[in-house]
This record gives sequence, structure tokens and C-alpha cells, in this order.
Amino acid sequence: MNARFLLPYLMGQRRDGLRRVLDVDPHEWEVIADDSLNATRIDDAVVKLNHLGRLYAMLAARVAAAARGGMRPVSVAGDCVSSLGMLAGLRQAGRAPERVLWLDAHGDFHTWATSQTQYIGGMPLAMFVGRIDTGPDPRNQAVRDCLACIGAQAYPESQIVLADARDLDPGEREALLGSRIVRVSLDQVLAQLQPRERIYVHWDTDVIDDRTRMPALKYHVQQGPSAADVQALFKVLRGHDVVAVSVSAWHAEQDVGDQTARSCMEVLNTLIES
Repeated sequence: MNARFLLPYLMGQRRDGLRRVLDVDPHEWEVIADDSLNATRIDDAVVKLNHLGRLYAMLAARVAAAARGGMRPVSVAGDCVSSLGMLAGLRQAGRAPERVLWLDAHGDFHTWATSQTQYIGGMPLAMFVGRIDTGPDPRNQAVRDCLACIGAQAYPESQIVLADARDLDPGEREALLGSRIVRVSLDQVLAQLQPRERIYVHWDTDVIDDRTRMPALKYHVQQGPSAADVQALFKVLRGHDVVAVSVSAWHAEQDVGDQTARSCMEVLNTLIES
């Protein structure tokens, strides 16, 4: 049975549009929110990281409780940093995954030193494996504080399968090549998984390139798999021991008629519904 968690935030900023998941999906969702985190725009990276730490510490606690109770945690949030709360909660419950499948059009493997945009949304996978810049920059300490607040510990790079990361910046590409992360195309994913291993699936919806079914995806990158391609993979993954699933969501504010939300939830339910 699934325990569904909805966090209506993007980079620690409130995004009430994500609450429309409650309207488009018939299942019961628990909304995780902090009434004190009401800002819809935050420019300071240190403040963003502080908010992210607080939010995903809350998620970690709920994931741990669900996993201890025999439930499979499933989350939808506005960004990939949510993966840190998912992993921390699984570890607290003694249900750490033996493999992480990370589906994303991007690498998310930047640190401050490699990022041209300095956008935290390009750093979650690096944070996931504990890659943090050294030096006196206060943002480096803010990343450490965020991870400590969540209770996140570095996950082994060699146990991560990244698909398909077709849009990489130069510094990020070099960092990935120097890592032990296994990067494959979508059609190569299954060859990297073992049927009995515990798998945590993190799905950034922008891995999909399907303007017809999902016109409001964030950071769209062309020449990627279709929604049907991902749905087909998810059907097969139902035969594996998927212990948790997290979703990095779409642009709810641009989702006319909730078309993208409905399509994403349909694809998600292909994976988690028996």
C-alpha cells in the first residue's frame, strides 16, 4: 500500500498550484506544509536552503513512519531536493534502497563551482552523494546545514543509475564522468537492475519530451523519451521491489486545464498501482 505525500513548494517557495493534485488524482494525499514558509519568491540561496532543509526534514519523518508501518512512501514536490528527504526517511526506517534509479533530462550534478546559473535545482544529485564545495563561501555551509537538518547522508555513487541526463553543462559532464554513477539511456535501465534489490525511483517529469500529453513540463529538453516510453518502463518496474517513489513536478501555474498534472499522475500510477 502507498503512503502519498504532497509538498506544494519549489526551492522552498510556496507553490499552491501543486495542490491541484488533490483534485486530479482520486487517491488520498497527505499535504506536508509549514505555515511559516509562505514566501512565493526567495532570492537568497542561503534562505532557500534553510527552507528546503526544514521542509524535507518533515518529509523524512513522514517517510520513516510510513516505511516502518509497511507502507511505500510516494511523494510529489516541486523540485528534486525532495529526494534527500525520501532517502533520509528510508534510512531512518531501516529500508535504505540498494539501488537508486534517477530519471531526469538533466544531470543535477552541479556544485556552486561548476554551475553557471548558480541554481540550486541543478545540484540535488550532487547533494545526494555528498559532493559539496570546500571554501569559505557561506553557501557551502548552507548546503551542509540543509543536509544535516534533513538527516541526509551521502549515498554511494556506484548504486545510482541515471537516465537519461541528455542535457549536461560542461562542468557537470566532467563531474559525472569522474564519478561512479552509471549513466544510461532509458532503454538500458532494466539491464542495470536486479529483480530482488530494493529500488528507490526518483522521477523528474522533465525527462519526458512529449509536448502533446505534457505541455507544462519544467525545463523542457527535446529529443527525449515520450510519456508512453516512461509508462512502459514503469509497467516493467512493477515487477521489481520498488520501496519508494518521488516525483519532481511540472509547472502547475502554466498547466491549463491540469492536462500535464493528469498525464503525470497517470504515468505515476502505472508504477505504483497494482
